[in-house]
Order: sequence, then structure tokens, then C-alpha cells
Amino acid sequence: MLAALVRWSLNRPRLVAVAALLLLIYGGVVLAHAKFDVFPDFVPAQAEVQTEAPGLAAEQVEQLVTRPVEQAISGAAGVADVRSDSIQGLSIVTVVFKEGSDPYRARQVVAEALGEVTTGLPAGVKSPKVAPLTSSTMDLLKVGFTSDRMTPLQLRDLVQWTVRPKLLSAAGVARATVYGGEVRRLEVQVRPAELAARDLSLSDLLAAVRASTGVTGGGFIDTPQQRILIEPRGQAQSAADIAAAPIPGNGTGAPLRIGDVATVREAAAPDVGDAVIMGRPGVLISLSSQYGANTLDATHAVEAALEELRPALEAQGITVITGLHRPANFIGSALGGIGEDLLIGAALIALVLFLFMRDLRTVAISFVSIPLSLLTAVIVLDRLGSTINTMTLGGLAVALGVVVDDAVIDVENIVRRLRTRGDTPAAQVVLAASLEVRAPVIYATLVVALVLVPVLMLHGLQGAFFSPLAASFIVATAASLAVAIVITPPLALLFLRDARLEGEPAFLVRTKAWHETLLMRACGRPGGSVIAAALAALITVAGLTLFNSELLPSFREGHFVLSVAGPPGTSLGVMRRYGEAISHDLLAIPGIQSAEQQIGRAEGGEDTWGTEKSEFHVELKPGLSGAAQDKIQAEIHEVLDSYPGLETEVMTFLGDRIGESLTGETASLAVGVYGADLDTLDKVAADIAETLAKVPGAVDVKVQTPPQTPVVRVDLRFADLARYGLTPTDALDAVQTAYQGVEAAQVYDASRSIEIAVTAAPEVRQDPEAVGDLLVRSPGGAAVALKQVAHVYLTDGRTLISHQGGRPRQVVTTNPPPAKVLKVTAAAKAAIARSVKLPPGVYLDYSGTAEGTLAAQRELLFNVALAGAAVVALLLIAFRDGRAVSLILASAPFALVGGVAAVAVTGASLSLGSLVGFVTLFGVAARNAILLVSHLDHLIVEEGHDWSLATLAQATRERVTPILMTALVTALGVAPLAIQTGQAGREIQGPMAIVILGGLFTSTIASLILLPAMIWRFGRPTMR
Repeated sequence: MLAALVRWSLNRPRLVAVAALLLLIYGGVVLAHAKFDVFPDFVPAQAEVQTEAPGLAAEQVEQLVTRPVEQAISGAAGVADVRSDSIQGLSIVTVVFKEGSDPYRARQVVAEALGEVTTGLPAGVKSPKVAPLTSSTMDLLKVGFTSDRMTPLQLRDLVQWTVRPKLLSAAGVARATVYGGEVRRLEVQVRPAELAARDLSLSDLLAAVRASTGVTGGGFIDTPQQRILIEPRGQAQSAADIAAAPIPGNGTGAPLRIGDVATVREAAAPDVGDAVIMGRPGVLISLSSQYGANTLDATHAVEAALEELRPALEAQGITVITGLHRPANFIGSALGGIGEDLLIGAALIALVLFLFMRDLRTVAISFVSIPLSLLTAVIVLDRLGSTINTMTLGGLAVALGVVVDDAVIDVENIVRRLRTRGDTPAAQVVLAASLEVRAPVIYATLVVALVLVPVLMLHGLQGAFFSPLAASFIVATAASLAVAIVITPPLALLFLRDARLEGEPAFLVRTKAWHETLLMRACGRPGGSVIAAALAALITVAGLTLFNSELLPSFREGHFVLSVAGPPGTSLGVMRRYGEAISHDLLAIPGIQSAEQQIGRAEGGEDTWGTEKSEFHVELKPGLSGAAQDKIQAEIHEVLDSYPGLETEVMTFLGDRIGESLTGETASLAVGVYGADLDTLDKVAADIAETLAKVPGAVDVKVQTPPQTPVVRVDLRFADLARYGLTPTDALDAVQTAYQGVEAAQVYDASRSIEIAVTAAPEVRQDPEAVGDLLVRSPGGAAVALKQVAHVYLTDGRTLISHQGGRPRQVVTTNPPPAKVLKVTAAAKAAIARSVKLPPGVYLDYSGTAEGTLAAQRELLFNVALAGAAVVALLLIAFRDGRAVSLILASAPFALVGGVAAVAVTGASLSLGSLVGFVTLFGVAARNAILLVSHLDHLIVEEGHDWSLATLAQATRERVTPILMTALVTALGVAPLAIQTGQAGREIQGPMAIVILGGLFTSTIASLILLPAMIWRFGRPTMR
């Protein structure tokens, strides 16, 4: 079949050439329209349920809202984990589904489970909402707005009701969250004395406010000729309209209006969040991308919509600051960087091909396999729904040298045979030369693909990152094999049929002579080769166990996320002042382009914090090197350290997202403390934090759920309530109205809706000691101070209560550098076991990148063992001789030792990328060994040579050119990635390229010296 396929293509060389050209054109079109992103989606299918519970404290939210939602969801099909946070006024439940779940189906499951919860929630609690489905990286664009001419209320109105809808309508946008400014509402501020004087209760006023505005349908009138619609309008349009509305049933006979007992005015709703833009108060829009959206296209669509609005905004005195966080910058620089590496590698490969072949036609025939193979891989990946990201491009970059190997081997053998063809027809020579190397090339390519299958089979976060790399590598390698079988022979026939082929270059002739001298010495002392192979195996194993390990390296995305938190209960005003000062200091650092702070939370936003917590997004100037970014990060730490009393943490945005996908926390190591009693958990967490802070390398240690915040607690005394004729509802409604406000109605104005809230005057709401003086009025007319029927006192309460799997937990986190995570985690476990005594019923778990690293290493080693068995089986099928297979495998450790040396010399850590590099290196080394052993078999079996040292030397000499060429083209293909390691987009592929680059040197020695010597020592003529 193989011979028939090659013969068929040789009979139609021009047709094959045209088909190859069409494939190139089609691949280019697919590449131009493919979806681009920085990384594949690495967050498992999940859904976040947010439930607004205005006025409720964290303990009340946890008991009355979070637990019912958790219980309804936990039993849903496919749920892997349920995490929750309960804060003042908000419940957040995150549902993580099993790997491989369809995210749309997962959200449907959650929505169905929530149906039974809504009716059982307390009055005033809003219906649970499932947050929009977003991509793994989530952030799409952050845009800031500041103005010297507009009030915070006016600026928020404009952004909320004009800018946000426009940006939300852009293709690819899932969510647009607004921080900062002041949310407009109409407040009916009760004057208690006036209410009492007219013998009215709070419920009377609430009923009047609710009746002051309304929207109903009027129906229609049918006449004999037409239908006439009735449109009643009863909408209040202003504060004056509401103030003029009557209060029915006051019993005095005189008309009474709402304005007689309350002040109606426009005011700002209670703040739950704020924003500081470039050191100034402003309004921030945080846009999130849809799941599966093209990040670059979505960013451009949002920016186009913003440009349409910009003239009108600037005319009103609004300054628009774009790109406060623009992940598209990292995507552009990362993809552009790897694209440059691909082009540079391809150019260097072309140069090597020309130096070895000295003929442009021969170079072109070999080189065309690169674009054909890579574009075929792009077509296949695009049809499978994959994005073109740094991992797929990294796989193609690493495959550069491998994809050209098949064509180089084929062309080199064809050229060698054409030089000595005599009168034999060119087509016959090309067919024979192609078939001579075809079987071993197929086996060698299958081995390379097999050794990458363990990477393709990885699960979890590591699988999300590395599977696309392995897939692109395998597809490109398979495509290169198809090109070598179907396209390379007819192209060689078409262009080399009548060509005058020169002999080998002089430097190559001298190299072969020098190599033959070394080979004879090695074959004269084959025991040295055995010792070298054994030492290489020991060094490889020792090196792999001694290096620092890390799951993923630090990313150089040109953007930092700063977590800054004050003591529990810190107000928005204090955090805003901190933000203004910190922003000023940050912007003074050379290399920082912009800085913004988002404080607290926003309705429907992804960050659900109290007012004491904030997050800065710091964008760096484009084009900074990895070293420059590290320096800026150190300076940011110095700025934050100059503000004592604040808990701070500095991360890259992707590091933040990756840590959160592993543990639910942003840190790289999280210690979960579980138990039933929250006070006990607080004490244990504090002990763990104190112990953890003493562990070398454990930085930014903090308790994620600080237990204490100032609380004014109101404990009703039921006997006193009964004595005054009051019900608990009378007292609770009075407190809620005075301090939270009761949403009584809404006013609709064009495209916006404005809440009408009944509340107390601002001066009443600002004095904690005045809570006990609040007047409570009974239906019978009695007015009683709250402190006469309740115990009102200042105490401490919780800002946040966290659950995982329905169990209360406390979390202690630390953020050691990626290279030290494993050591710090091991030291932390030992220190905590030694110093912290756990009370009965309390237990710990450790999660983070260290656990992910160990899990990934174990899974990769298990998969490699399976793939190793498959490789051995394949080689046994190919050679039908265990000794030949043993010789091929015995040379592999010597190839790997070069990778170990490269990691040691560069001071790198053993990341998952490095391990993938070792796996790839093994495949390359095995490939060369297979081709050498196969060629030796061909000389003995097909050409009738005797088993002798001369035959072995000839077989090795005839493999020198292709082995050197393939080693050089592979090395030059990955060299740009290795040189640029640590730069944007090469953080993962760089360590892999370093391993491959170092290993190619020793694998070439193993293929040309070590393996022939071992064949001469252990090979048997009867095998042939």
C-alpha cells in the first residue's frame, strides 16, 4: 500500500504540486480567521450563584441564604465541589463541575436546582442569580472615567446608563461591571416627630410611597372600525411628584402629603464599592469576555464602541482612560513573540539546509514541509474548535525541527541515490530511495508521537495547558509524515530529475572523516560506551530528583494585580485615601503606565469583598523585558511595605487566575482549616499563620477570612416588646428603614430605573451610639426608644464566613515564588505538624500549585510508563528482536543527560514544561537510533553486506548527514524559544526548549558514537 501511494504520487508530480499550493493557500486563510487567545480555557466548568441580601450580616447571610443554596446545589448531577462565601449583604456560592462537563449544561443544572430555593428565602432577599459565563482569563478590558465638571452622581449615571449598554452590546462581552461614583436613588427621609404628630406609623408611609407611582396596562377599546389602545400614565417623574403624593387614611380629614412627614430628595445609595483611577476618584467599567470568545476580536469591538462614544464624553468634560487592564496586549506580544521565534527558527533551518545541500532546489523541497505541516496542523486544530494560543504555537515551534526531519531524511537519501544512479530512470531511483527510508521513518515518527501522548492525556490544570501543545506537536508531526510520503517524492522528481547534483561540501567530508576516527576508537573500547550510558542514567535520575520543581512559572504579562486590605471594618473613605496615595507612589515608578483601584464590590461583579478590601491593577509600559518586570515588581513591594497596617499581596493576573482555579484562593499555597465551631477555626488559623510566617520563603502570609469587625448588635427583649404593644417586626422594620432603607418602589425614566427608598435622615445614620435612641412606633400609636425594648451594644462580628463542601472553613495563604513552592509547602507541613495542636474535630488540607505539581508529575510519570510500554511494543513489531530494541532504549539516558546539564547550567527549575521537554527529547533520540539501526539492517539484509565493523562504519557514516542536519534544524528551531525564555509568551515553552537544546548535543553523540559502539559490542550477526 505504501509503495502504491508513493508510486501514485510520482506518476502525477504536477497535480501533487498544485494540491500542495492550494493547501498552503487554504491554510493561510484559516490562520487569518482563526480564534486567538493567550491560553486555552484552563478553568473547569463552573457556575457562580450570587444572592443579594440587603442589610443582613455575614452570620445571617450564611444561615438564611447560603446554606439553603448550598443544599439545593450540592446534590446536582456532575458537581465536583461547592465553595461559598457569606459577607454582609451578599451570598456567593461557586459550583465546580467534574472535568469534561459541558459548561452550558452545568449552568442549566444549577438553574434548575435553584428553582426550589427562591420561595424559601427571607423577605427582602433577592432571587439568586447565576453569574454570566465567562472565559478562563475573564478580564477583557478595564476602562476608567474621571471628570472635573461632573459630580460622582452624574458621572455614574452617564457611565451606567449610556456607556455600559453600548459596551455590553459589543460582540464577545459577557459582563460589564461598574465600580465607583454614586448610585442615584430617590430617598424618602422620614421625620419621626412629624410622623408621630399626625398619628401615623411607618407602614402608613411605606404604603403611601408604594402607591405614589405605578405602571399598569389600560387595555383597549374596540370601535366598529378600529381598535384604540388605552395608555394610562401614573409614573412619578421627580422627587417633587413623590412629595406631593397623598397619605390616605390619616384620620384628620385634612389632606396630608408624603412631603409633610418626610423629606424627598435625590441622594446616593449606600456604597458597597468605589474606584480610584490614576490616583483620582472616578468610575471604572470592568468588562469580561464570553466563554469561547475571540479575545482579540472582542477587545477590538469594545474599543470601536468606545471610540464612537469618546467625542460626546470628552465634550462633557469626561476623561476616558482605556487599557487599565488589556489582556489583548499580552496576547499580541506573546503570539507575536512566538511567531517571531517560528520565523527566525525557519530561517535558520533554511540556512542549515543550504549549507549541507548547497542546492536551492533541494533546500526548497525540504523546506516546504514546514509551512505545509504547520498549516495542516492549524487547519485540524481550527476544525476541532481549538484556539490559536501560546501553547499551540509553542507546540508548533518545538515541532519545527521534527517536521522538517522526514523531508530532510527523504531528500538526502534521494540526492545520495541520484548521484550514483547511472542509467537508471530518475522516477525509479526516487521511488526506491523513498521506500528505503519510509518504513523506519514511519516507525520513528510514531515513536515521537507516542512519547507525546502522555502529555496529551494529562488532566486538570496541567492538561488544559499542555494538551494543546502536545496535540499541535502530534498533528504537525503526522502532517510532516504525510508530506514526506505524498509530496516530497514527486517534488524531488519534478525538480531534481535533470539537475546536476554536486558532491558533499568539503566541511561535511572532513566531519565524516573525523567522526569515523572517533567511532573506531569507541568500537575498540565498547566497555566505555556501556559505562557512559550507565553514568548518564544515574546523572539523569539524580538531576531530576534534586532540582526545584514548579507547576507553572511566573508569567511576564506586563500587568500586576495588587491585593490591598485594611483592618476589618475599614470604611470606603479610608480605603479610597489609601488608594490615592498608593496610586501616586506607583505611578512614580519608571515603567508603570497606569494604575487603578477597585474597592469593595459591585452588584453582579466577580469580586465580592467587604469595604476593607481592594485590588489594584497596574499596567506596565509595553516592550519591557522579563528582568525589567521583575525589578518593577520588587519596587511595588517596597511601595506597599511603606504602608504599615495593610495586608498586601502582589501577583500577576494569570497567576491570580491559575491559583484561584486550583484552590479557590489567589495564593499559590492555601491551608484550609475545617471544623464546626468558627471561633475554634479562627484560633487555629491564627496559630497556623504565626507558624507559617516563620517558614523561610513563605511570603505574604495572611488569614483570608479575618474574623472581627465592629458590629452594633440589637437583641430584642420580647417581654418589653409585649409591654409596649410592639411586635418584633415593628422594631426590625424600624432599624432596617433607618439604616439600610426599604425599597418601596421604582421610577422609570427612559432607559433607566431609579429606586425609591424610605429611610432615615443622613445625620441619624452616621452615629453608632444613636441606634438605641431610634423611635419605634407601634400600630396603637406608642412611640418607644429602641433601647427600651432591646439590648443595643457595640461588639465584634464576622466580615466573611467561608464554606467548602458545606463545611465551615478558615483559610491561611502564602505566596512563595513558583520555584520554591514545593520546598515551602513541605517545610510548612512539617512546621505546622510540629507546632500547632489541632482541637478535636478540626482537620487541615493543603492545596495550591505544590499539590498540583506533585499530581501532575505523578500523572505524567504514570502516562509515560504506559507510553514506554507502547513504544517497546512498537519497536518489537518493527525489528522483531529484543536486543535491537534494548540497544535503542539504552542510548536514551545519554541523550537526556544533556537536558539535565542544560537545566543545571541555566539555573532553571524543573517545571512541567521541562518534563515535557525531556519526554520530547526521548522521542527525538529514539528516532535517530531507529533510523541508524534500520539502515544497518538495510545494508545487511537488502544490499548483502557482511556483518563487520566496516559495514557498521558505513551505515553510521551514511547517517551522519541526516543526523547532523536533523539535530541542527531541531536545535535552531527551538533556539529562539530557549534564548527568549522568561519573556512574554515563552514562560512555559522556554524551559522546554532549553531541555531539548541541551539534550540534542548529547543525543547526537549518543546516535553517532555511543550507539554504534554498543551495537558492535552487543549486536549479533544472526539478528540481521
